[in-house]
Amino acid sequence: MNYRITPQDRTRFKRCRRQWDFSSPNRGDLEPVQPHDASTLASAFTEALAVYYYPGTWDWQHELKQSLVHKAIRRSLGDVSAGELERATTLLDLYDACARSIDDIAPVKIQHDVTALVRDPSDRETGLLTADRSGVTYVCRVDLLAVDAADEYWVLRHQIVDEWRSVDEMLLDEHAVAACWAWEQDYVGMQIAGTIHNEIRLDGFPEPVGDAQTGSISRVAQHEPSGGGRSIPQHVRTSVRDARLAGGRVQQRTAGMVRRTQVRRSRDEIAAIGRLIATEAIEMTSAPTIYPSTGAHCLDCEFRSPCLSLFEGVDPAPLLALHFRRREGRAEEGPRLGQATWGFGRGAAPPDW
Repeated sequence: MNYRITPQDRTRFKRCRRQWDFSSPNRGDLEPVQPHDASTLASAFTEALAVYYYPGTWDWQHELKQSLVHKAIRRSLGDVSAGELERATTLLDLYDACARSIDDIAPVKIQHDVTALVRDPSDRETGLLTADRSGVTYVCRVDLLAVDAADEYWVLRHQIVDEWRSVDEMLLDEHAVAACWAWEQDYVGMQIAGTIHNEIRLDGFPEPVGDAQTGSISRVAQHEPSGGGRSIPQHVRTSVRDARLAGGRVQQRTAGMVRRTQVRRSRDEIAAIGRLIATEAIEMTSAPTIYPSTGAHCLDCEFRSPCLSLFEGVDPAPLLALHFRRREGRAEEGPRLGQATWGFGRGAAPPDW
């Protein structure tokens, strides 16, 4: 069985090895018996965006597509009040009005799981192996793989935020760059141009901002002129190659509640993240020393109580047995949008919404 590393594993390993030791599927594999309820407006909104950007319906009549998006958020929110549901639906319509003024991409894949072989830094032709000869893979989920009018591929991340993030934060977004690297490993021969950070603020924007402030955007159709849809990878038209280097490394547009930041990533930048993941994997799999790293993150850590017990010199086993459980034996995740492959042109069969 492969040793699988996730973005969450990487974050916890570098932030606090004690938290990583408790929670990693490769270590303690523990979670709270009563996990935090994920049915929030933010998570439901993100799920609805998967329907909004579903490739098979991207070119459908707008009203029909938007009705499916409304149905998706009702399903995600579950049993909520009429007022909460109305607010969520209004926000989706506001997002639609804002995004349509800056959407210059077409979706190719949504919520797609990518698995990348981690290479041995000492021998780039072979995969990294653990002490028990298991292979090492990096696994992540890509919110959206998009293509632009110049036939370039971009990894897009949806991010619900309270305040706009700085450009430096997005330039240093390791997980976004790692997704680019992982996609190229999983789909050999494809080249990812960079990352798109789709920030969404759910409060404070009662009205959309349209073309008058963002400029006119030429919407990218999902279908090819032949009607055959887009393939992975698709043919790169010679006529659009000169448009690829237009603009700078970072391009940013804002429309009301939505800010879209496009960051072009170099070949060296994407390759470097693969080497970094390999270096971290070697540390993870070579009997690492486990120690806590205290900081502001401790206040939100689900393992705060057993960690405090260890600081006090008390065995945390009773607390772990009472409040936590192993993830083993849990039911498999149900079918979700993006797991199956569907046609991408007009008339593509959607899932059973």
